[in-house]
Amino acid sequence: MMRSRMTNRGVVVGMLVVSTSLVAVDSSRAAAEPLPGVVWQNRVLAHPQNASPLTSVSHILYLNDCKNNSCRVSPGADNSLTNRSSIAQSTVTLPAYPYSDAHWSSLVACVRETFAPFDIAITTTDPGTMTSHFEVMIGGSSGNLSPGSQWGGVAPYIGCGATENNVISFVFPQTSSDLDYLCAVVAQEASHVWGLDHELNAKDPMTYLDLLASKRFQDEASSCGESLGAPRYCNCGGSTQNSKRYLLDTFGPSTPPSLAITSPLEGQWLKPGFTVTAELTSSVGGKAGELAVDGVSVESTTTSPFMFTAPSDLIGGSHAVTVSATDLANRAAMATVNVNVMAHCNAVEPCTSGSCLGGYCVPDASVSGGLGATCTAADQCITGLCVTNGGESLCTGACDAGDTCPAGFECIATAFGAACWPDDDDHGGSGGGGGGCNASGGASWMSLAFAAGVFVLARRRRRS
Repeated sequence: MMRSRMTNRGVVVGMLVVSTSLVAVDSSRAAAEPLPGVVWQNRVLAHPQNASPLTSVSHILYLNDCKNNSCRVSPGADNSLTNRSSIAQSTVTLPAYPYSDAHWSSLVACVRETFAPFDIAITTTDPGTMTSHFEVMIGGSSGNLSPGSQWGGVAPYIGCGATENNVISFVFPQTSSDLDYLCAVVAQEASHVWGLDHELNAKDPMTYLDLLASKRFQDEASSCGESLGAPRYCNCGGSTQNSKRYLLDTFGPSTPPSLAITSPLEGQWLKPGFTVTAELTSSVGGKAGELAVDGVSVESTTTSPFMFTAPSDLIGGSHAVTVSATDLANRAAMATVNVNVMAHCNAVEPCTSGSCLGGYCVPDASVSGGLGATCTAADQCITGLCVTNGGESLCTGACDAGDTCPAGFECIATAFGAACWPDDDDHGGSGGGGGGCNASGGASWMSLAFAAGVFVLARRRRRS
């Protein structure tokens, strides 16, 4: 819990000395009266008071339990990417969080609840050296960082309105095992580097009062200071501070990540092996995505926006396509669309519905975008091919080998190759047979559909 005063050097930063009797009174949850503070001499940043928030600062707060020697910190300019701190006097490794995994999980849950109103993502996974983040190292005692000290936590005071990125603060859990106490200290030390001062509101994490009680950020003007009866001028201006409004103004309200599947669309007809694309919206960026079809995991990726390939052996019928994703703060989002997959077909395996064309059972004109359905653009057709003939525009597809088409269609020569067009006797008919006529050229769906839009017949059809 930081303490600061003004000198001719500017802001001098420090941290409250917490009474060693705090642990002893832990079980009784009695209020602890803080001892006088020790003031750290720290570098001064030339940030004006009440400076506008920097929207580029990270919204990630990493809680480090110091396991696996992860809290090795060296002196230097504050930087969580390189594990350097202006508070460290020498290179040290803080001991790991001393309590059970369940205790740690409860602490993390409390911190997340405390910051829940704000667009601040709490993670317990190291974001790494390439992702900007604030960090709270939670391990050991203050004596590990500075021999002879007895603090609950410490943080450099950077400035007002989150004016610097990637700053480390410290919480020392050997001071107390009380979850409410540790939760409030984590919230206070993290918030100091964003510019929040101490205040005389016992319900708020930014206070020294009633240290063992549950605290949440309060939406009210509170006097700044450390001791009742001794209010003082707030570091960021004025005689009062509204911590909740301050964090809302700096980071914005909570915005959980959202996920949208951009392709395919709901109800779309597709061939097996189709491409799935999804976009994750998160204030901290995407981390990983996974594709599942009908609840079965298919593929994962760490490249955002996410792109996947559905299985090429999907059977015909309706399928649920689900993409789940996590952002860099390990927050999850999920989206699902239901699609229709065209069944494979051939002379041995005819279609039970629709028309066999190009090796797949294409729906007929009774389905929007089916073979012979009216269209105005290629993307309205399941085959991706819309042809205009004599003022009429219909969805069609490239003729099969030998210029053959399903029953009720004939192969027509177009400027872009041979395509199946409903014959005059059975306009828009369907079936699974051959038939057709001779036509110049021949093309696959892909080559015909390459040029977006409506294809116009080069001449009227010829009968065989």
